[in-house]
Amino acid sequence: MDRKKIAILGATGSIGSTALNIVRKYPHKFEVRLLVNAADKENLIKLVKEFKPQKAFCVNADFTYGFERNERASIDSPKLYQDIDLVINGIAGIAGLRPSIAVIQAGKTLATANKESFVAAGKLIDEERKKYSSKILPLDSEHSTVWQCVNGRTDNIKRIILTASGGAFRDYNYEELKQAKAVDALKHPNWVMGKKVTIDSATLMNKGMEIIEAKYFFGVSDIDVVMHRESIVHSLVELEDNFVIAGLSNPDMTQPIQYAMFYPQRIQTDIKRLDLAQVGSLNFGSIDEKLFPCLAIAKTAFSMGDIAGAVMNSADEVAVNAYLDNRIGFYDIPLIIEEAMDKFAEKGYFNNMEELFRIDKAVSEYTFKRIYGGN
Repeated sequence: MDRKKIAILGATGSIGSTALNIVRKYPHKFEVRLLVNAADKENLIKLVKEFKPQKAFCVNADFTYGFERNERASIDSPKLYQDIDLVINGIAGIAGLRPSIAVIQAGKTLATANKESFVAAGKLIDEERKKYSSKILPLDSEHSTVWQCVNGRTDNIKRIILTASGGAFRDYNYEELKQAKAVDALKHPNWVMGKKVTIDSATLMNKGMEIIEAKYFFGVSDIDVVMHRESIVHSLVELEDNFVIAGLSNPDMTQPIQYAMFYPQRIQTDIKRLDLAQVGSLNFGSIDEKLFPCLAIAKTAFSMGDIAGAVMNSADEVAVNAYLDNRIGFYDIPLIIEEAMDKFAEKGYFNNMEELFRIDKAVSEYTFKRIYGGN
């Protein structure tokens, strides 16, 4: 059997590193054709030496490998993906949208953890997917679990229930959250992730984005979230007859990423087996949206459509960066997002990506000035 030819966007990030570890375990199954990252030139060069892809480049740094003299290195070009079977998109933020569209337009299979693209442009992505008959596979554990539970059949899903660990601040009260710092938010109790998604996990914005993402992956509008501290049950699916299927595993991103990479095969693995006797008990509870207002904001965006989602996403990205820089407090994040929503959000969807990026730019500039001042 021929090796599956893969590309990894965000090759030195959390998703990309996990995918490459899987390649290391199964080198006879995968051929790395393309590696791309944002700016970590030094580590990308190390990966090029190890995996020997046909092409590699840093988007924001002076490094390209394998390109002809006049050939342009652009992740936004469908031509880049012509000789590839599967593209793994581990890019964070709205920067992952254009490459996702390019992969779809190339008619290739896209495996993605780039939830921001669905939050801001889910309808555009879905239209392009249908137009080019491309496949999109989820990498996030919650959506991968739904996908595995229903085995491709989505017509009889009544409701999806996503679980939330609650992040590093799940036991904080209001006064403690007011004083909570980013350095503490980055200490996630269950998962190892990038900084942006870890902060979003602490505010529960990440879970709100996953609600929107699930709508587009599975065509379901009834989606709930429950608190589940152990991160053993990743999501649940309620079927038409009210029977509920749950997907369980240890909190390890290797499983969902490996499943997407090998799909449609399911392979034997050395991933740690789940020992329920050792776990002992599984706990579930409701979420106080007054303590974590970002979840309520995301639900509002869910009901309004992609324009509101894009505004929310853009404001959140600037606010989270400011929180990481200790420029604002925990509750300033939802406050700033709500202000941007009041000013820019409206019901509806984008007709094209140009409209989206105009809104994204306007919201980013507005939010940046709101936080840092200036003209």
